[in-house]
Amino acid sequence: MPILKPEPLERLAREIFDAIGVPPAGAAWMATLLVRANLRGHDSHGVIRVPQYVDSWKRKESDPKAEPTVVRDGPATALIDGRRGFGQIVARRGMEVAMEKAAAIGVAGVGVYNSNHIGRLADYAEMALERDMLAMLFVNAGGAGQRMAPWGGRAPRLSTNPLAFACPTGSAVPISLDVATTVAAEGKVRLKRNRREQTPPAWLIDSDGKPTTDPNALYGKPEGSILPVGGHKGYALALMVDVLGGVLARAGYSRENPGPVLNGIFMTVVDIARFVPATTFRAEVDDLIRYLKTSPPITPGGEVMYPGEPEARTEADRRRNGVFVEDETWRQIEQAARELGVSVPAV
Repeated sequence: MPILKPEPLERLAREIFDAIGVPPAGAAWMATLLVRANLRGHDSHGVIRVPQYVDSWKRKESDPKAEPTVVRDGPATALIDGRRGFGQIVARRGMEVAMEKAAAIGVAGVGVYNSNHIGRLADYAEMALERDMLAMLFVNAGGAGQRMAPWGGRAPRLSTNPLAFACPTGSAVPISLDVATTVAAEGKVRLKRNRREQTPPAWLIDSDGKPTTDPNALYGKPEGSILPVGGHKGYALALMVDVLGGVLARAGYSRENPGPVLNGIFMTVVDIARFVPATTFRAEVDDLIRYLKTSPPITPGGEVMYPGEPEARTEADRRRNGVFVEDETWRQIEQAARELGVSVPAV
């Protein structure tokens, strides 16, 4: 059960991506985002994904050198073909285009398709904060990666269809929300499987529609399902995300024989100053947060936090004490590194 400092872990991920042909700047960006996910407590979207990305390259499902291309362009809109590039690189380009258009016109909507797994959505929403903008992202799996049964059904028909939102505050910690529309992201089930742990009782049903705590049930034949968060409400949100990321962004919606898992992304970016001065916005958001924190905690000694705060505290702790990587994930990373001739740091 290795515990690693973030710097050698990030260096290892970067060198692995270098070895499969990702250009240096892209490899560094991918490694940064994966380790950042671990630092912020979202191990399901961290270095556990390194072997997945290497396997995607081996199967020729991803093109390490792909350059995202704008195929439709308008004053406030764009449609981008990711050309099966690695998702971190594709999604960053999508946000760059969206921010450019929002700066020029106030509000922008950008669709992205043909993108491999983009990782943690919050990283892209947070890109807008430096420009005093707020951002929302809606992501599907191009109709594939079906892990959620529709409300009232027992066979999976939708992916976990996450969404994200970020806006600036007056402090160093922004409001940053990144959630699947399922009770848990698929990566969290994968993490439980790798750690040989059971899932909580309310996460999964098996292929017969019966509750199960066995993470392997999700990956069986026939597959089980992750339950929607909030019952019918999560299902409805997932359906909305499939329309935005799949139909509107042209990535493909859930259907029979959808093809490979390729993310569809719909991004909305808003220039705050078009509505209210950014300083006023930050001050009022801070006052809103202040008021929320006046609510007496349910648990003695507890506190009210807002989305983004737990991640900031976890990152501070893990930068001091290191990142835990479960044995199975580390074994897979070591194997990928050795196959590519990349040296592995001692643990």
